[in-house]
Amino acid sequence: MNDPHFAPPARLAPNRRCKYDSVAARAGGRGGLTMTETKAGGTGGCLCGAVRYQYEGEPLRVGLCQCDRCQRQSGSAFLIGVIFPTEAVTIEGPLATYEATVDGQHRLWRHFCPMCGSAVSITLDRFPTIRSLMGGTLDDKRHLKPTFSVWCSSGQPWLTLPPEIVLYPDYPDGTFG
Repeated sequence: MNDPHFAPPARLAPNRRCKYDSVAARAGGRGGLTMTETKAGGTGGCLCGAVRYQYEGEPLRVGLCQCDRCQRQSGSAFLIGVIFPTEAVTIEGPLATYEATVDGQHRLWRHFCPMCGSAVSITLDRFPTIRSLMGGTLDDKRHLKPTFSVWCSSGQPWLTLPPEIVLYPDYPDGTFG
């Protein structure tokens, strides 16, 4: 290929597919589930601008979800969730909500802009004091650093994640709390 704008990718690290055996996951510990390097507070919103939000402080966690439903919602191999205490997030504008049952017993609400369809946030009945903002909707995404990935058992076989991300085959208790 002779395109002057094309640069071949750097040598890729060995494939790091979810093997469900990271030390932290086996030990049942929180491993890399620590606060991330982000600025304290910020803004975000949907594609068309009808929904805007503000958040205060740093996120509790930043993680990936590779479940089939999050792949469908995000249109990608995973969804990036930026998790805040509910009271730290203020949302303005119209939100539509899609309610679903996950793992046969817990309810989850996917909140999105009714104008452009952008996914904005998720709330879960099992964690009523948190709200997960969709990472792609933050105005400043430069400092997001995911520390864990859930539902790796549903992940795409070609996806390789950095070794510092703790991998879980499903949705372990305590991931967000």
